[in-house]
Amino acid sequence: MDLKVPKLSKPKLPKVAISRKQALTAAGTAIFVVLIALVGGMLLLDYTGDRQVATFGSHVAASEADLSLVSGKASSLMRSSSDDLSVAECDAYMREFAAVADYGTRVTVYHRQIVGADRVPEAYAGAQSAYIGALDNLNRAFSLWSSAAAAYDAKAYTTAKENLARADEAWREYTAAIEDYDRELRSAEEGGWIPPA
Repeated sequence: MDLKVPKLSKPKLPKVAISRKQALTAAGTAIFVVLIALVGGMLLLDYTGDRQVATFGSHVAASEADLSLVSGKASSLMRSSSDDLSVAECDAYMREFAAVADYGTRVTVYHRQIVGADRVPEAYAGAQSAYIGALDNLNRAFSLWSSAAAAYDAKAYTTAKENLARADEAWREYTAAIEDYDRELRSAEEGGWIPPA
């Protein structure tokens, strides 16, 4: 049995007559929608960037607060004279110094992870990098102070003295990196101009 498919005629589309006024109105509406989307996108980027900078700033502030306590304790121990101490008192002094240095090492690692994980706008990348470098230098100083205390405990006085000298150098590098951070931060806040070092 043969089935015959009937021929279908082409559908006729209705003619749409668009006036010039309607075309201009449609184009104007499309341009307006695009402008609104662009402005909204820029506002969203600004808001996101501001939030990222605020988060980064709060993490640095928390880091500086924690580290100032640890550094203050380490500085206080280093400034105190151990010349008049007995052997037992000197041993206790070095154990306290080692404990502070070990704690400082852990604190710097913790804050480095937090600050390093922050997403910041490109303008703040230099400040973030400089601060992370500062934390690395401070971590090295604390590690060397801890090693010096361990060397003292093992009666390896020459090694202890060498580690203390290397720790002092790492501390100076930390101070220089903090100055770099301050300069990079000012540059980011002022729109890209970096004052001379």
